[in-house]
Amino acid sequence: MSEIRIYPSVIRSCEGVPTQAIETHTVNGGTLHDWFAANVPSYAENSGFNPWEVELDTARGVIVDPADYARIDLSTDTVVHLYIAPQGGAVGSVFNAIVDVFTSVFSFLMPDIPTPSSSGQVQGEKINDPSVTVNRPKLNGLINQIAGQTKIAPYYLAPPHSYFIDPKTKCVDILLCVGWGSYAISASQLRIAETPVNALGNDVDWQLFQPGETISHPAHKLWYTAPEVGAAGNGQAGLKLKSTVPITPHLSVSYIDVSGDTISVPSPAEIPEDWLPDLLLNVALRRQVTASSPEDPGVRAVFKGSFSDLGLSVGDSIVMSDSTALAGEYVVHSESNSELTLSYPDLTPVIGPTGGTYQVTIDRVGARYRIVSTTTNSITVEKQLADGNPDTGWQGWSNARYRSNWRVRVDDIYAEGEWLGPFNAQKSGSTVNRLQALVLMPRGIGTMTDGGDVMARKRNVEFQWREIGAETWNSEIVLFDAGTGEVIGGPTFSVLNVLEEGTRDQVGFTIELDTPNDGQFECRLKRIEPEDTDVKSLDEMYWTQLSSRLAVSPTRYDDVTVLAMTITGSDAIAGQSENRVTCVPAAILPTMEGTIQPTRAIADWVRNAANQVGITDDDIDMDELQRLHDVWTARGDTFDYNHDNDDTVKAVLQRSLRAGFAQPTWSDVLTPVRDESRAQLEQMYSPQNMRADALLAKSVRSIRPDDYDGVDVEYQSAITNTGETIECRLSSAPAERVETIKVEGVTDETRAWRHGMRRLMWHRHVRKGYSWGTPTDALNSNVGSYCPVVGPIPSRAQSALIEQVTVNSAGVNLLSSEPLNWDGIEQHVIYWRKPDGETAGPYTATRGEDDYHVIAAMGSDPVPVVDQQKEPPHLIFGRVERVIIKSISPSGMSAVTVEAEGYDERLYQHDDAVPG
Repeated sequence: MSEIRIYPSVIRSCEGVPTQAIETHTVNGGTLHDWFAANVPSYAENSGFNPWEVELDTARGVIVDPADYARIDLSTDTVVHLYIAPQGGAVGSVFNAIVDVFTSVFSFLMPDIPTPSSSGQVQGEKINDPSVTVNRPKLNGLINQIAGQTKIAPYYLAPPHSYFIDPKTKCVDILLCVGWGSYAISASQLRIAETPVNALGNDVDWQLFQPGETISHPAHKLWYTAPEVGAAGNGQAGLKLKSTVPITPHLSVSYIDVSGDTISVPSPAEIPEDWLPDLLLNVALRRQVTASSPEDPGVRAVFKGSFSDLGLSVGDSIVMSDSTALAGEYVVHSESNSELTLSYPDLTPVIGPTGGTYQVTIDRVGARYRIVSTTTNSITVEKQLADGNPDTGWQGWSNARYRSNWRVRVDDIYAEGEWLGPFNAQKSGSTVNRLQALVLMPRGIGTMTDGGDVMARKRNVEFQWREIGAETWNSEIVLFDAGTGEVIGGPTFSVLNVLEEGTRDQVGFTIELDTPNDGQFECRLKRIEPEDTDVKSLDEMYWTQLSSRLAVSPTRYDDVTVLAMTITGSDAIAGQSENRVTCVPAAILPTMEGTIQPTRAIADWVRNAANQVGITDDDIDMDELQRLHDVWTARGDTFDYNHDNDDTVKAVLQRSLRAGFAQPTWSDVLTPVRDESRAQLEQMYSPQNMRADALLAKSVRSIRPDDYDGVDVEYQSAITNTGETIECRLSSAPAERVETIKVEGVTDETRAWRHGMRRLMWHRHVRKGYSWGTPTDALNSNVGSYCPVVGPIPSRAQSALIEQVTVNSAGVNLLSSEPLNWDGIEQHVIYWRKPDGETAGPYTATRGEDDYHVIAAMGSDPVPVVDQQKEPPHLIFGRVERVIIKSISPSGMSAVTVEAEGYDERLYQHDDAVPG
């Protein structure tokens, strides 16, 4: 006994792994030339047609010359490796089937990889499989929370559950967690891959459920899918439903001769040794039939040919096959040795098909052939009717030789289906109340004719289940009819009127039943009819999924928004290489305006983020937050971010406020401070309120050749939903040294650019640093305070105390504790410190009677008050250093250290600009 192993291409290996055969044929005799001639019509017509390479197992690497095919004896234990070389031309019969297997099975598993269709044949379509890929939560991971609106891939709340709704269409139910809190999603912002669901019409059914709402969508049900059943690593779509025939299944020779009741095979081929008397065979021999369409409506068509051997009578039931136009069952209406007219089984007249000549097989319905006797090269048979009685009208076959268009195989009654399983339908410890199995036919179902048409056929599978520990199996016999599209089983099975004939397209069906009680079950599955392995047969079946529905499923989820979807496989969805469910939710929050609605406002998110951790509105400087809200809203600044990490509250608030050029500070309350153009000076610092050991120190960052002259900003674009980078430059010349920064929560190109320009202006213009210490005075300031400072050296400014104040017609007369340097200090202005530490001024100052006497033009502003019971007001004379405080660090009970940097108005010059 020899084997012919067929490979999908001439590639012998991939990355060191040998290519695996996709089909194997067992041959009992003859030569390789005989096998090609019997199974490949194109070769039979032209033996020079060789779109393949042949190697023998005993001489791997040596390609056999086609002239030597007749010398390769297949009656011995020979292994032939056949590598197909795809090319143009009509590759027929076995190789069409082989290529079809490869493209259909693998395109189902890898739909994004285009596969070549077999030459001269129409390639069957892959099934519409809406498989999805979305984010999965980490074990014990955090639930994300979204600020504003941003693209996310939601997390699974329940395992996806797939099933067939008709033989060509698959559905999947998925339940997803959008995030902690309430969210709104529009159909245009919910996508499968890159396609909005509103463009997919009825292919997607989705509902959004707010926290705590009862989930009415079927996707909320929890299903468990057994890992033992499914696509295998060898490329198979699932577990193949196999059948075994303990007898040689069919004749495999180059041709046969028939005469009367005898079938002969050419020497040296032999009749299989296990074909003994009384064995039942199916014999199909094609004959030529000419159909004449009637001219008058309602008149039966006339079929002409040689029918004498059939011994037919009026009323006999016959079946035609191997031609889609004529395939089916009929009743003889009239007959002669050369003409037939027919009725359908319901006795309505057959008035078609289109006139022409057809190659068909014709026999009585249920006819079989019983072996009477055998010799080495022939068998004698008796024809039997469907009831097992001899067909006494059969005249025997006319003398003929069939090189093609014939089949002789063992009847299906000798086949035994192989059970797959049993497999546990659920995880240990859980109980279920519904079982489901999916069966896929990746190559389609039916029998191909020479013309490429596919005739319908029926197939049965048996699904058995029992409670774990029980001895008796419960059975469901499920019939799949490719002619009607029916799936018929127990009371839970539905009728699907989809297919009208056989098909090369992938098809499948769902076996589903309710168990009598909640429990733990094991299941197994087998096919009943044996697989027809004829090269023109489409009869492969795979068990692709075993699922069970848990007895208890949650119907609501507190605190999170839930997205439930049923995705129906369609051409639009199945065409995607990977279907990823994404959405752009908008957070629903209480707003600063007092409503509850979707919002992207920075202040709305900051307020609610603080409230969630117990920081109430009383603990927030709401006046300042409202002021900044007005600023941000007017500018169009927003914060859009998906918080899915274990961040601290401080980090969350810092990130949120940074989108609006602000930062959180805390004194008595949480206060957001925005870095912006300033006008009103705050607390005054001079040697009068600095510690003697920590007077003002100043540093200057000099201009260096390696200074940054460009900034690149990375941000998540709301338009492309991907990370983008925008360049920030001051000229068109290439930058020599570029700093890369990332802004989070900013999704707009212009605003990302403004952040980058802020940073670039800081590199260019903010070069002075300051530090000083006070007893406790600096505790009156906050990070971000805009303050005047003066050092101990009276160069551009000097400080003193105000000892006396009088007001007259000349102005406000002040008496300084120190002589003022009227000649050495260029700018004659004064500032004074209010009792709360705030700065008043600057006011124009003129010299009075001496260097201690200052006349200040304060107009109607409050004037200093000298109280002997209190510290005198502080005075600054001249040009102050204006700084922004960056840190305030207390040490002990009476020492505070301050760090600051110089204030420069140029820092903000691009805040309202747009990229050039």
